[in-house]
Amino acid sequence: MTTVTTLPAATGTAPRPAAGAPDTTAATAAAGVAVRRARPQEAPALAALFSEAFADDALMLWAFPDPEHRARVMPAFFRVHLEQCLAHRGVVVAADEAGTLLGALLFLPAGVWEEPGHADGAATRALAEAIDAGRHGECARRLDAITRLQQRRHPRHRPHYYFAFIGVHPDARSARAGEAMLEAVLAEVDAAGQAAYAETSSTGGARLCETHGFTRFGEAIALPGGGPRLAPVWRGPR
Repeated sequence: MTTVTTLPAATGTAPRPAAGAPDTTAATAAAGVAVRRARPQEAPALAALFSEAFADDALMLWAFPDPEHRARVMPAFFRVHLEQCLAHRGVVVAADEAGTLLGALLFLPAGVWEEPGHADGAATRALAEAIDAGRHGECARRLDAITRLQQRRHPRHRPHYYFAFIGVHPDARSARAGEAMLEAVLAEVDAAGQAAYAETSSTGGARLCETHGFTRFGEAIALPGGGPRLAPVWRGPR
């Protein structure tokens, strides 16, 4: 699954899961795959994992059209998003029995997207630096287009969890790591009585969301210049 978005800044004290919600530290949804909260020191390894997981993603290929530039900056690009979600305990990982990281899911808890805090400008600058925007203006313009279109379509009718990225290492895609992580976080979402929202950028991502109760939320987001289309999906409270 590739669920992708550009996040607003996440600041402040990371909230604990809602009362009665699982901490996803021991949740297991597939044989041999354990899901837990990420540790801050894992950010560099997870940024590298995301870069490999999204190496052939249509949205990343469009956002970073130059292959050399894309390979060089994607770890830093994902590191910005990881740090934002880590600030809200919004990163879970899937690992095998040996502890090897198979994938990660990044999300913002309910209410964070609507009130991102005061570090939004700093996060924007960090992202511009991560992608070397000064020397890659076209890339910066494309990422800005993605952000504006997503913000325009983002639901505002009720608080919700915002699923940002799910990435699974190419060698682990048969292990159901993506399903395990999604099911673990959705258990937390449901225990909190909340909704969830995402944008999918692949048929596999759309199919995974559909099998876990998401439905289409309006028309697809069409990126300019013949770029890929993102499918917004919504899952109401359970």
